[in-house]
Parts: sequence; structure tokens; C-alpha cells
Amino acid sequence: MPKLLTVRVSFAGTSKINLHLPGCKNESVSLSMGSFNALAQMQPADTAELVLHRTAARQMGLRDKEKIAYYRQGKTVKTGPVVGILTAGQGVVPGNREMFRFVQRACQQAGLVAYVFTPADVDWTRNVVRGYQYRQGRWQSRRFPLPDVVYNRVPNRQLERGSAVRLVKQRLRSRGIPYYNSHYLNKYDLYRILRDTEVEPHLPWTRSVSKTSDIAGALRRFGSVYLKPKHAFAGKGILRVDLRPSGWTLRYRMGRNREVNGSTLAALWPVLHRHMGGKGYVVQQAIPLARYQGRAFDVRLLAQKNEAGYWQVTGMGIRVAGKGSITTHVPNGGFIASADKVIPEVFGSQAAEVRENVVRLALMVAPIVEKSSRGLFGEMSMDIGIDRQGWPWFFEANAKPMRFDESGIRRRGLATLVAYAKYLAGVPEGGG
Repeated sequence: MPKLLTVRVSFAGTSKINLHLPGCKNESVSLSMGSFNALAQMQPADTAELVLHRTAARQMGLRDKEKIAYYRQGKTVKTGPVVGILTAGQGVVPGNREMFRFVQRACQQAGLVAYVFTPADVDWTRNVVRGYQYRQGRWQSRRFPLPDVVYNRVPNRQLERGSAVRLVKQRLRSRGIPYYNSHYLNKYDLYRILRDTEVEPHLPWTRSVSKTSDIAGALRRFGSVYLKPKHAFAGKGILRVDLRPSGWTLRYRMGRNREVNGSTLAALWPVLHRHMGGKGYVVQQAIPLARYQGRAFDVRLLAQKNEAGYWQVTGMGIRVAGKGSITTHVPNGGFIASADKVIPEVFGSQAAEVRENVVRLALMVAPIVEKSSRGLFGEMSMDIGIDRQGWPWFFEANAKPMRFDESGIRRRGLATLVAYAKYLAGVPEGGG
């Protein structure tokens, strides 16, 4: 358990900062929280308290009776650490507000100071941030020091590529402030990164689509293919084409499951063009997935770095395709099932080996992707298919995972996120 102290804000008297800590001696120390540093007088006491004049409390963004973690490092007492949640866009607190609330609450419960901010909220000259915290049912802004670590949750690729976010990243690097989940991942880039590695046997054949012959060749080779947007998520824009003795069948979802049939490939191209437009697509071999209750399923798992900076699989769930659906995504009619139930039921005596192979594949993929991407990642959600022989296939990784529906995975995921933030901030094991 972290050591916590209680903040006491004084509205009168001296501006001196006093630290009352059990088992200490009377001495002057440096107090730090994020980019804030000040001299403090440490005194022995039965309970741990940080007594601040309201001026210092405002500089640190702290409230009366707030509890924060602390640890001693030589002549310095470090508090927090401070986690900045980076987002971008229009309005107050743009992005996934529900996720921000969960992350902030998990940090606060562990004694960390967490706030949400955008590039426009940072004053780099004064090293302060206008950050937002969810309190008393609304988002409230306060001034905070620069964070010790930044959790990147910029909500889309366009904003990620924008000059404002790029400038924030550049300035974080120049100040030695680590930020993780550094950028979005592209489906075809992932394939190119992984195809010449030990992961290659687990990759469906995949090519970038530049002309109709790319799709025609894949269809003749495999009989069934998926067409996937390079930058989409949650199953949006995915098409499936199957060759039939009488021609072909195109299936997709637009509000509901839809199907188009034709007799010649020449008739297929105009139909595909209407759906694909000028967007970047990949064509991918369709894997005959194992089935549960007569429907295809795959695994969605959360891989994260832990308190020691090593990748682990925090949890996995099963996504079962909806009736007539070409994907397993829940918004497309799929449903959620337990991996502990489905894998043994489908694979019997093979179940333990199948599960171990899925975990092993995820733990191969994550470090290779991170190393090749030249960025720091702390988490990835992955879609992994299992064929009817029990072999795992890597489909996709998302560096900005969406919220898992499974409460156990959500709970463990938040705890691991906090532990990794402390690791990046340099909190020693057992400290803070």
C-alpha cells in the first residue's frame, strides 16, 4: 500500500510549507510534485500531513483534505506522481470523458494527482497547466504543475497528426517527461512490421489495395477475403467477398447486415468502388475461425506494461459474431462471452494449450510493435482469432484501447495503468 498524507490548506499565517511525517526528524527538505519544487520544513508527527498556505496549494492544484502519496528520496520528499491525460479537440474536455473519469478516480484512489489537459492548456514559459478534474458531478479547472508522466488519449488520428499535438510531444521530450501510447497504429503498417518476425506464422496473408488486380488475385488464391480500412476501428467499413460456383457474394454492414451477389468479377469492381471510395484499404485472407454456438468468434485481449515495465496480458474476453454478421464486433450484432467458458467448451483437452498460445502471441506482438514504432506504449488491445485447429491468428492491435465491457478486465486494467504510470515517473517499488 502507498504511504498517503493529508493536505491541510491554511488561509492565514505564514507561507512556509510544513511536512508532518511519522518517524522523521526536524529538518528542511525539498518538496516536489510534478514540475513544482519548494523548500519545506519536515517535523515528526503521528499522522502524515502536508500543511500549505492557500497560495502554495493553488500552485500545486491541491485541495484541503485531499490525500496524496509520498516517498522520500534523499533530501527530497516527492508527492504524487502527477499524471497528465492528454486529449485534443474542441470544447471543454474533448474526447472520451467517461474513460477520463475512470482513470482519474483510479489515480486518486492510489494517491496520484491526475488531470485532463489539451495542448492549448499548457503554459510552457511558466511550466504550468490548466488541468481539468471531475468533481462534484462536473469538470472543474485548476492550475497544476507540469506532470511527471503523460497518458496520451488524443481521440483520433487527424488530431494526433496536428501541429498542436506534435508540439506538445516535442516539448515533453525536451523536458524529459515520458508520454505513452505515443500514436495510433495502421493495419498495414502492423502487418509489415510483423511479417519478418517470429509472429509471421500467425499473420493472415495481407496486402495493401492499390488496384483491382490485388483483390482479384487474393480471391483466386483464397476464395474468401476481407477488405478492411487501414485506419478504421470497431469493424467500421469492413467488407467480405466470397467466391461461389455461380459468381461472388459481397457482405457488409450498413445499419444492418447486407448482401450483394454477382456473376462476374467485372461486376464486382463498381460495387466495391462505391464502398471503398478513395480510402486506404487492405485485402486480407479470411481465416476459417472456430465456432461457438454455431457462430465464429475471436479473442479480444488487453496487453499492458506492469509496475516493472514488462508486458503482461491483463485479461481476455470472447466476441461472438452476430447472426449473419461478417465481424464479431458487438455494435454489429455480436455478443460477449467468457474465455473461461468458451475455450474449454470448444477445444476440450486442448483448451489450456490454446489459451497459452494466445497469450504467448500477444506477448510476442506488443514489444515488436513498440520497438518498430519508435514510441512508448503502455497498453494495446488486440483481436486474435483462433482457427478450427486451435491455431491463433493476429488480426489487429489498437494503441488507444476502447473500454472493455468485462468489469474484471476494466478493474485490473486501471490498476495496471496506475502501476505503470508510477514506474515511468520513477517511483521506487514500495514507494508512493
